[in-house]
Amino acid sequence: MDIITANSVKYRLTLKTKTYRRRVVIKNLILVFVALFLCVEQGPLGDERSRWGIASGDPFVKEVALTFDDGPREKGMPELLAALSKLDVKGTFFLVGKFAERYADTTLSISRAGHEIENHSYTHPKLYELWTEKIMREAERCNEVMEALDIRTPRFLRPPGGGFNLKIFYGLRRMNMKLGLWSVNSADYTGKSAERVAADVLKNIRPGAIILMHSGVPATVEALPEIVGTLRARGYRFVTLQELWDGGVA
Repeated sequence: MDIITANSVKYRLTLKTKTYRRRVVIKNLILVFVALFLCVEQGPLGDERSRWGIASGDPFVKEVALTFDDGPREKGMPELLAALSKLDVKGTFFLVGKFAERYADTTLSISRAGHEIENHSYTHPKLYELWTEKIMREAERCNEVMEALDIRTPRFLRPPGGGFNLKIFYGLRRMNMKLGLWSVNSADYTGKSAERVAADVLKNIRPGAIILMHSGVPATVEALPEIVGTLRARGYRFVTLQELWDGGVA
């Protein structure tokens, strides 16, 4: 009796395990089909470089883009802009809409200096946790700030923290915008020294690199001369994100 009972229990557990695995497989297949549906819902993407956006440029061209997130800040912006001006480098600034609005004079200074301004949302939330309509509203409100300041409407959005999903892709396609990511993270926000920031960036540089840095970080400003000088000595040219994108389009 004990043997029969043990075998019966074992059989039931095996059956439940197989049923559970089948459900997991079916669930994953459904998710794949949903993803494919969302990818093609808005039409063919064959003529778009990198399809959804950009994380690096042409791997055979010695170009690099300096990008700065989370600005404009109350402090540290004049020093950053002065350093870029002295080095004759144009950067790409992913601005948070509410800060761009609050520090409008600084936002205008960035634009007038010839730097590229792009979208980093309006309130800096975790966009991937929001519904598509709210994601789009975050991007739209940031764009509206730029338009009110008579600055070119951003073409790229960088999600705070770099987290993204299909909802973000779908929202950006509806807005005719692109995802703007990076390939080299300076991690300057962690409190590293300028020497460490420069060393970590330089060891990871490849042609077409997009460097993630942040506004208002003193170590970043201090590290820029070493980064720019070394890369120029290696034969690199500094471009904006849009220039990097345009350079890769056939």
